[in-house]
Amino acid sequence: MPSTNRRTRIARRTAVALATMSVVAAVASAVPSTATAVSDSSGSTHHTVIQARNAESASTAPNLRVKAANGVTYQYRRFGHPSPGSVPLVFLQHYRGTLDNWDPKLIDTIAAKREVVLVDNVGVGGSTGTTPSTIQQMSLDAIDFVDALKLPHYDLFGFSLGGQVAQEVALRRPWQVRRVVLASTAPQGGVDQRASDPKVLASALADNPGPADFLFLFFKNTASSQAAGAEFLQRLGQRTTDPDAPSSLSTRDAQLTAMSEWGIPDKSKLVRLNALFQPVLVADGDSDILMPPKNSHLMAKYLPNARLSIYPDSGHGFLFQYAVKFGTEVNAFLDR
Repeated sequence: MPSTNRRTRIARRTAVALATMSVVAAVASAVPSTATAVSDSSGSTHHTVIQARNAESASTAPNLRVKAANGVTYQYRRFGHPSPGSVPLVFLQHYRGTLDNWDPKLIDTIAAKREVVLVDNVGVGGSTGTTPSTIQQMSLDAIDFVDALKLPHYDLFGFSLGGQVAQEVALRRPWQVRRVVLASTAPQGGVDQRASDPKVLASALADNPGPADFLFLFFKNTASSQAAGAEFLQRLGQRTTDPDAPSSLSTRDAQLTAMSEWGIPDKSKLVRLNALFQPVLVADGDSDILMPPKNSHLMAKYLPNARLSIYPDSGHGFLFQYAVKFGTEVNAFLDR
């Protein structure tokens, strides 16, 4: 492939990255999935899941589909190296993000030690249905997905919006959720979650944002952090087949409404965290402009069993800037 064409492909793929990225129409009509799990037949579903578990990379794992009791067909990827006694780690994605927006370096670091499950929630990417406009309904939708996979126990990894959803899932299903990782997120009723800076809003709400918007929103304005962001954008280009569908503008609007409601300051909501008794790893960058790290400090204060990690010289995308280091920390936390 000529270098110009490759740069164009990577730019299109990275245009959907993280909280501000949306894919151009050419990627939206990409190749259909090669693996599905929509049949109600347990034998068919089992065969497909085994296929997924044999995949060893976030860049090659096939897209799978399962139909849940709520009538939604969820698109997901399931792979990794489960060890005896481990449980699957379910990943819940950020605002406007899809399966393709997870850093393969981070995911593969974690998947080297356990089974991982990446999912598009209702109405997002390749999943059917209409994206709801409340975190509470998103959590119920995530639970329907897990129930469709028949997972009796699992760990949760929630990033940004996904971290808000993960908190609700853990509160609603305490008998199933074993441990929780909350990255660059905030508690309901926390502080400074509702962005008002015109530059932040312009990048976050753009119909067709580009890499510059992403670098501004997710990486600190230092040479080292911006360089790490550029490397991450290149890594997103590693997946060359079976891409996910882009998030729609209606999904953007619904998710933004949900996060805005969640972020209304209300100290009385913080006490709900006392009921989330599972061990929790709370982490963020020291210069997160979307979910200020003071929210991570709040969660660590109110959660009864929390561990706090703040990464230096980084922003909302610290987990991609420190992909191997954070992935290793996640595995150590989940293995305790």
